[in-house]
Amino acid sequence: MKFPGFSKKQKSPAIEDETLLALDVGTSFVKTCVFKVIKNKVRILGYGKASQQSDAMKGAMIINLQNVIENCDLAIGEAVRDLEDELPSRVIMGIAGELVKGVTIMAKYEREDPDSKISRKEIEEVVGKVRGRAFSNVKAEIAGETGLLEEQVEEISSVVNDTFIDGFRVTNPLEFQGKNVVFRVFSTFAPSIHVNSLKTIAQALGFEILDIIVEPYAVTRAFEGAAKDDFNAVFIDIGGGTTDIAVVQKGGIMGTKMMAFGGKVFTKRLERHLETSFKEAEQLKIQYSERELSEKQSKEIKQVFAQDSKVWVDGVELALAEFEDVNIYPSKFLLCGGGALLGEIKTSLSEHPWLQTLRFDKFPDIDFINPSDLKGIIDENNLLRDVQDVAPAALAYMALELKNQNEMLKV
Repeated sequence: MKFPGFSKKQKSPAIEDETLLALDVGTSFVKTCVFKVIKNKVRILGYGKASQQSDAMKGAMIINLQNVIENCDLAIGEAVRDLEDELPSRVIMGIAGELVKGVTIMAKYEREDPDSKISRKEIEEVVGKVRGRAFSNVKAEIAGETGLLEEQVEEISSVVNDTFIDGFRVTNPLEFQGKNVVFRVFSTFAPSIHVNSLKTIAQALGFEILDIIVEPYAVTRAFEGAAKDDFNAVFIDIGGGTTDIAVVQKGGIMGTKMMAFGGKVFTKRLERHLETSFKEAEQLKIQYSERELSEKQSKEIKQVFAQDSKVWVDGVELALAEFEDVNIYPSKFLLCGGGALLGEIKTSLSEHPWLQTLRFDKFPDIDFINPSDLKGIIDENNLLRDVQDVAPAALAYMALELKNQNEMLKV
């Protein structure tokens, strides 16, 4: 949960029954949901999608701001087309990309008076101290990894992801008693220019930003059952320009990693091989994924994609190896994003020698995440159709978490 004084953004509590927008600015598509939070459910009211030009984004970074703003406007226009007066004024924006980093920091302390109840002020003070001590080191480390200066790295948000009191996990530590307290703090950082680009988009379109949320984190929080003590999984979101990876163990997110390798790599490979346009290659890739091509065409494309799929899965292995706090990797891979529709993705994961390369107890099962797997989502008009629509739906779910956090902080 987020606590006042621990996040730089102040949230307005007025979320219940307000028409809101979730905006996923992806490399290949802009996707958006219009929704309301009503009685602890997220009701989807509208959905919109617009293609991005090939030069609009690079590795989830915006490089042509005006084009992206226009594409967002098109997607939002489609989403609100039938809503009449129920137009949103606030937006939850997703952020992803190779330079977006998620880290977990453990805050441990022993309480002087274990019989007193834990207060909001106590939590703020403890976590604030951790933030002050740890964040400068974290920013320096991220700057070193990305080649940026420390002042170019910005904290997006910090969340108390898990709390343990005398060894027992609790959902909300307020009002509990105990001696030994452990907070698992999940913090995300990104280049300031990336964050400012999203702010510029919101401003140009006339929206107030309710929150900016790292997309793989949103997906893990929205997935049904992911917060349970016995839940373990690797989440893999394959977009057009990036692949976002999150590891969840015992219901807590251990961290996120991103790599600049997504579905567009396969499209560009096909574009060069067939000496055709990017648009035509993308259409052929989609038809191949949906098994709409002839056997001869499919066989040729399968051969073209073979090398890139091997490089992609090797990149996933390298990303997983960077999770230093993971002793045994979860034996379940959950896939989403438009790139997951490509058959080579699941095949490459299935054929990779995971038991020889990383610490797995058993060979991982591989499954897909669909919007119906997300908790609290009511989609009466079936606007959310498949793995491509998981990220915007997960961002919409985060409004429900924000609402519940605001209510807990009133205790």
